[in-house]
Amino acid sequence: MLGPAISGTERTPDLMAEAGLIYHTDWMHDDQPVPIRVNSGKLVSVPYSIELNDAPLFRQHYEGDYFAEICKAQFDQLYLEGAESGRVMCIALHPYLIGQPHRARYLDEVLGYIMSHDGVWQTTADDIAEYYIANYYDQSVAHAAQLNNAAA
Repeated sequence: MLGPAISGTERTPDLMAEAGLIYHTDWMHDDQPVPIRVNSGKLVSVPYSIELNDAPLFRQHYEGDYFAEICKAQFDQLYLEGAESGRVMCIALHPYLIGQPHRARYLDEVLGYIMSHDGVWQTTADDIAEYYIANYYDQSVAHAAQLNNAAA
């Protein structure tokens, strides 16, 4: 879930976990998922990118060619870093913007470029959160607890 206008409060994560949600995308802080401490359940912050969001870019009068350029540059860096540990590249799209006839080819160009590389997992935030919870959540929470104990 991405809150309306990214407007969550400090209670939002707990309310989301209580409602059975497993992730949110309101915190634009990293390129890897991280666990969020909640009172009950498990909640993950799945990376979201405002930089690769077509809405602010196109509203600031950038166009499709620039969008394609920065998406490819972002991918190249994350792909390089991802050789060590997986990365998430979120491209936030709005069909009423990127779907315009004069822009659609740029999205096709970006996706073709990305998918031409080996080992790319084209997926959804749901799948990322489920995979993270199944494979890394508990380990990450334990590591954070160790760090907190060491700092105390």
